[in-house]
Amino acid sequence: MKEDTAASVNISHVLDKELCEKLVQASSLTIGCNVLVTDEKGYVYASNIQNREGTLHEGSLEVIESGQTTWHDEEAVRRLSGTMPGITIPLLMENRVIGTIGITGDPKTVAGYAALVQQMTQVFMGFQRRQQASAGIDNKLQNLVREIIHFDARITHPQEIRNMALELGADLELSRAVILIQKSAVTQPQAEQKTGNAAEGELVSRFFRLQQDFVCRRNDGEQLVLACLPREGVSGLTERCRHMEEELRRFGQFRIGIGTEACGLGELRRSYENAAFAVRAMQTGVRRETVLTYYDLNLERLAAGMPDDVCAAVRAVYPDALFQSQKYAEIMEIIDNWCRHGFHFTNTARALHVHKSTLTYRFQRIRELYGLDIYDFQQVIPLFLLYIRSRLA
Repeated sequence: MKEDTAASVNISHVLDKELCEKLVQASSLTIGCNVLVTDEKGYVYASNIQNREGTLHEGSLEVIESGQTTWHDEEAVRRLSGTMPGITIPLLMENRVIGTIGITGDPKTVAGYAALVQQMTQVFMGFQRRQQASAGIDNKLQNLVREIIHFDARITHPQEIRNMALELGADLELSRAVILIQKSAVTQPQAEQKTGNAAEGELVSRFFRLQQDFVCRRNDGEQLVLACLPREGVSGLTERCRHMEEELRRFGQFRIGIGTEACGLGELRRSYENAAFAVRAMQTGVRRETVLTYYDLNLERLAAGMPDDVCAAVRAVYPDALFQSQKYAEIMEIIDNWCRHGFHFTNTARALHVHKSTLTYRFQRIRELYGLDIYDFQQVIPLFLLYIRSRLA
């Protein structure tokens, strides 16, 4: 039963340290006996007895060699280092011994627990292998997403990325849109953050559960979805994302940007960039919504696309005193709300939480100090576009 060293499988590759410790604790509490787990060389990997880890359990060596369960009575343990009376069970995976489980006690008594402990171990091993398989898929998906959002045909051949997608069963030629989900920065203990991330991921996956929908966590505060377009197109995704954002609120504040329709690698990269632009518009406060599509941002796209020389020429029309004023931020907040509310005086005053007479006074004062007539669209619109561009930069 013993395999070549190169071909052997270490228990640490199948069960991580934390899971092994949980296994021995759960087993010992269940059967009322001491339990230990060794690696494929007989060294204790986890035990409910302190100071046993890393010591040699010599009784495991013959079990590793033969692959058979062995009893150790009082006479047998006299010649075995680090071994107490009990029973030692081989841990098998793919017909290889990857370690052992030792149960301390009268061999005849504890022998009845062997099947139970083996069954518990198989459950733990199955859970761990599923986790490892899931982690492998997650890593492949993260690599695929990274290649998509940085795709450059001059550097990477498209077929290489398509092959990566095929491994995951992803058809990149389907009509999709990239959705970027960003969580506002929060400070949480690492354990709570890890639990929260898992719960958030499960919620997002519930909203995007088609076979060709792929949800990928990029970091603790960001998830990305390669979403198949529904019959309604991006508008259908928008409605779904609004419902999702409402449910995500129990985990914190989120911004969801939806990119343009895409088919193929080049368009998927642009869809990601457009989704990221929508998130940036919300992140910088240019837009106050929590769910936006790139198609909602005509004004912001226009402002962001203004060349530097055009911006310099527009800025030169206004007095330097305006941009240098300590009241500049307050003035631009007035102009921002004025434009956002369709030049509606009452709605603008309400948005600024001031009385209409106060807003009238501020309009007059701005005109007196800087020659800026806020009622004049020719003056206010270019300034508004400059303001948006500066926020998005």
